[in-house]
Amino acid sequence: MSAFKFRLQQVLELREQQEKQVAAKLAEAESAADEARVAQKALESIRQTGAQAIRSAHASEATVGQLKTIGYVIEQLNHHIIDAQTRVDKAEQVVNQVRTDLTAALQARRVLSRLRDRHLANWRAEDSAQQLRQMDELALSRYTRREDDNNNSGAGAA
Repeated sequence: MSAFKFRLQQVLELREQQEKQVAAKLAEAESAADEARVAQKALESIRQTGAQAIRSAHASEATVGQLKTIGYVIEQLNHHIIDAQTRVDKAEQVVNQVRTDLTAALQARRVLSRLRDRHLANWRAEDSAQQLRQMDELALSRYTRREDDNNNSGAGAA
């Protein structure tokens, strides 16, 4: 019997390639989301330092100008933090979408892989059955030849 050939092998390979590409996109998206989170945390840390500076300034009787400047800086930081949170949210949405895409790609590949496995199992069963038939035919032909030889030798001796 000829070697096993899965008719949808090219489609399976394309699905595997697509799965790898989506997995790479997921890694990229998770990295971007992590970077956005780190940036947001850094801004929050700076804001915390600014709030401590305001408290210190109040305790040491700073001028109104100093307090306004620090207040303005903290307000700007708050805007940047809000922007950073928006970037984090968008990055997490991208991660979730790509994760969904990866799940779909995995399922599509698994369907074809299972189909290929079933076809391979059927092919092996057919191949085994064919080999058994060939062995049976060979055994039958040897038996027939021996019987013929025994009949001919028995008839020649008589």
